This record gives sequence, structure tokens and C-alpha cells, in this order.
Amino acid sequence: MVCIMNRVEQVSRAIEQGIHQCSWLPGDKLPGQLELMRRFGVSRTCLREAITVLEAKGLVASRHGSGCYVNNLFEDQFASAFLGSTSGVELDSAALQLSVMEMRLVLESEAARLVCERATDAQLGLIDNEYQAMQIRIGSHLARAKADLKFHMLIAQSSHNLIVVSLSQLLYAQFFNAIYGTLARTLSAPEEWRVLVGEQHHAIYHAIMCRDGVAAQQAASTHIQYSMSLIEGQIRRG
Repeated sequence: MVCIMNRVEQVSRAIEQGIHQCSWLPGDKLPGQLELMRRFGVSRTCLREAITVLEAKGLVASRHGSGCYVNNLFEDQFASAFLGSTSGVELDSAALQLSVMEMRLVLESEAARLVCERATDAQLGLIDNEYQAMQIRIGSHLARAKADLKFHMLIAQSSHNLIVVSLSQLLYAQFFNAIYGTLARTLSAPEEWRVLVGEQHHAIYHAIMCRDGVAAQQAASTHIQYSMSLIEGQIRRG
């Protein structure tokens, strides 16, 4: 029995470590039971007990007939604080959006630096592919903004920091439409804005491809501060 329990603990710790190192991201489905059993050399019973341990810690959730998925560390708390029907929080509030952007300033500048240190060559390849696709993508400003979002999410996901990834998922996805709407309303010269943002994205991309953490951090900070300045302008105008 002690031997079995040790294997359960070993397997649960191994999966937990994989989650912490972002081998599996929040929202990702874990490999199927047979694959995990082969990977760790354990029985179905041992694996199920290891998954139960992870569920008790809130790291994963099993969905009947679908599989086991990695939880976002902060989703429940975030939803109750900001998105509940009785929360009274106005997502269209420029002041709230500015607070979100201030948090993004911290997250994205640090994520860009971490990517230069930790991203695999394959992850840099994905960032490179997305950046190149952005250069030829056509469509509405909203479509371009969604491409912008994907570019930033790839950077966050490649930081190998579970907290950065979890918070980025929440801040980017939940507030995307509201922040995009605010920025769109403030743009007196949308073409100038597009060019400036394009230059900022290139600076981030180039620094990351060169694995220059200092330059990547500065470029990401400059990009977010520019968006913040537009929202601050709306707040001043009332």
C-alpha cells in the first residue's frame, strides 16, 4: 500500500510540475488516460487517484465524457469579483480598463523578458509565424485587434510562468471587447495608430527573436503605455 501511495504521489507531483512549468496551459486538456499510464508506467487506478489529488488542489477538473482539463488559477475569483451579475462593475468603464492596462503593463513587460530566457525554439517559431501572418492579414480593425490579441497571448504562454499565463488569459479575453471599443472611439487618426502599433509590435518581435530580454521588456512596456495614454485621454475628456 505504501508503494502504491508513493506512486500516486509521484505521478501527481509530475503532472503538477508540468502544469507549473506550462507544459500544459490553463484550459488545455491533459493527455488521455492510456497515454499518461504509459508515460508514468502506472495502472489506471493509480492514475485516477493521482488525478483526484490534483482535483482536490484545484489544478485540474474532469469533465464527464470529455477528459481532464487544466484549471485557470484565478478564474473563479476573477469571475465573482468582476463578472457576476450583481457585481456592479461596468466593463465599459474607462477607469476600470485603465486599471487592467496597468496590470498588463506589469505582466507583458515581464512576460516578454521571460520569453527571451525560457521559450523553446518551437515556441519562438510560433511567435514568428503569427507575427508574419499579422503582416499580411487584412480585414476590419476588429479582426486586426484579434490578431494582436493572439500575438500577445503567444508571448504570455511562452513565458513558462503559470501565474502570468493565468492572469493574461483572464485580462486579455474578458476585457478585450471593452478595451478595443474604447480605443476605437478615441482614434482620430486610425491609420496613424495602425502604423504606430505595427512599429511597436515589430520592436517586441525583433527583441524576442534575438532573445534580448532588456529590449523586449522595454518594447512591451512602450506598447502598453501607448494604449494607456489613449484611455487616459478619454478619461480626461470625460
